[in-house]
Amino acid sequence: METSSTQIYLNTASCGLVAPATVAAATQLYASFETNSSTRSEEWRTNEEGRIRQVIADFIGAPATNVAMVPNFSWGMNGIIQSLKGTERVLLYARDYPSFVEPFRINKFAITWVDAPDGFNMEIDAVRDAICNNKVDIVALSHVQWSSGYKIDLKEIGDLCRAHGVLFFVDATQSMGACTINLAELNIDVFAASNYKWMNAGFGTGILYMAGSFLAKYPPVVGGHNSYKMVDGVMGYTPSAQSYEPGHPNMFGLTLLAAAMQHKNGLGMAWIEQHNLQLAELLLNGIKGLPLTLLGNHTMAHRSPIIYLVDENGLGDHIKQHNIIVTQRNGFLRISTHFYNTEADVQALVNCLQTKFA
Repeated sequence: METSSTQIYLNTASCGLVAPATVAAATQLYASFETNSSTRSEEWRTNEEGRIRQVIADFIGAPATNVAMVPNFSWGMNGIIQSLKGTERVLLYARDYPSFVEPFRINKFAITWVDAPDGFNMEIDAVRDAICNNKVDIVALSHVQWSSGYKIDLKEIGDLCRAHGVLFFVDATQSMGACTINLAELNIDVFAASNYKWMNAGFGTGILYMAGSFLAKYPPVVGGHNSYKMVDGVMGYTPSAQSYEPGHPNMFGLTLLAAAMQHKNGLGMAWIEQHNLQLAELLLNGIKGLPLTLLGNHTMAHRSPIIYLVDENGLGDHIKQHNIIVTQRNGFLRISTHFYNTEADVQALVNCLQTKFA
């Protein structure tokens, strides 16, 4: 059997590749810790922490004062949950990521579940009906679903929530870095993401944004090193978005993140998004007519760069033998393309699939 000796990485939805220049920026910081870590760390806090927060804020179109730099999505979401009253009625998607839905369930919120009968399409009418019929207070949805690649329309759902006086929480872990997001144009109250997937920034950092109106109504009930400010010569707890940040910032990870964001800014997020979707469409067109079971239909409606195929008839093992890296889990193959992938990468996968049924 002929196999490829060159690895093709189509697995950003699991973990994104980190660019050498991005790694170099963070490595340079830690190299200085070999000789004078106390001085260099204080320099980072004084000069670079605020700059990095601003880079993040600009990347998502938000005020820096409303952004917290957290260890990951789960940290941020669990902190947000603690600030709620606990009596809010919450709408969740039945197939959403566990770290998004579990904090609500564990803390015994009243939950209304919506689902996609075909495992892919989440109907906006179902969300609207659930809001109206169950007096929902919070809609909490992932921008892109990890279990299907389905992408919701953030503006459509945000406007729907605003019209009904409902808070809108978004998990953007499977979209930030692959999709253009401008929070200044969206009605989103809480927005959070981990950075190890489409942001290509490794593990240990996440971002958390809260609208000013949300912070005013639900002040934080947690504290970290940026929760305390000097006021009239006295250090005291001053609640803000930064109260969600842990006591010791991940200087290495946040330096890595800032470099990854600057890399994407150089490429252009509009180009990245268009490139990703073109590769996804190329794959969908390439597998038409093959005896494969695709999650969703062959159109690009509500598609992200994540494509799911049913792993049947040894398909996943066949792909693995051709040195193509995808996620093989729960009876599915998850294929995900990003800015570093090429049409040749997608065509190699198509060719591999075709040989399976030749």
